[in-house]
Amino acid sequence: MHKRAAVIGVFDGVHRGHQFLLEQLKTEAERRDYQPVALTFDRHPLELVNPGAVPARICSLQERLELLRRAGVEPIVLEFTPELRAMSAREFCAFIRTLGVDLLLMGFNNRIGSDRKRGAELIDEPIEIIVARELPEGGVSSSAVRKAVGQGDMELAAKLLGRPFVIEGKVVTGRQIGRTIGFPTANIQPSEANALMPPIGVYAGEVDGRPAVINIGRRPTVNNGNDVTIEVHILDFQGDLYGRHLRVEFLRRLRPEMKFSGLDELKAQIQKDIDNARGK
Repeated sequence: MHKRAAVIGVFDGVHRGHQFLLEQLKTEAERRDYQPVALTFDRHPLELVNPGAVPARICSLQERLELLRRAGVEPIVLEFTPELRAMSAREFCAFIRTLGVDLLLMGFNNRIGSDRKRGAELIDEPIEIIVARELPEGGVSSSAVRKAVGQGDMELAAKLLGRPFVIEGKVVTGRQIGRTIGFPTANIQPSEANALMPPIGVYAGEVDGRPAVINIGRRPTVNNGNDVTIEVHILDFQGDLYGRHLRVEFLRRLRPEMKFSGLDELKAQIQKDIDNARGK
């Protein structure tokens, strides 16, 4: 087995802080002729430790693995079990040694093992331990991304992630009211039940590279206002999207959700939203 240099974490969002850590990993791996790998988990550890405190997911497991591969490291998914949780730092180092890991690069605020040890506290371990440098500008974390998205600040979220925030999902059948007023929409069912959602409102974005207007809301003008939906109007697009899997990128928030006196007023506002999304 080729020797491996590893980092470990949930890596939700694979944001710029993660990317900085991965670049350091690749440098250390290249110096030693090791394979760079990212040890991650099949679920958030809090799902086992404290289910009520599990944060909303920035991205799905599959997207996380793809982002790690794009960053130039091979992901290894560990099943987060009670047995894994109970391992001490020394036992965990011995365990990952069986996976071919000879070097563990730990984030500056990383802790491992049931005894929650930091990198600087790990001595005489069965593998080499290095503590990574922090991203110079600081302030980049999965929690910061969640806060930015939760406030509707999509520009800040993109800055933290290094790319636009995305929701992936399947197009499902809606009430088709948009089609009757000349603005057909695709109703998106997120792939993740616990997916991170921007606040209710209207956003400019893209769907598979095409400009779009995205509405997250309760559609107060056309229904009873109970169910939150994600509706996407793709500009200059004609076609049937039902059943397709789409990537919805959020670029900026256009306005909060509003209730209109009727469909004519709603149509006029939708046209304004489209013009704003085009940058007119």
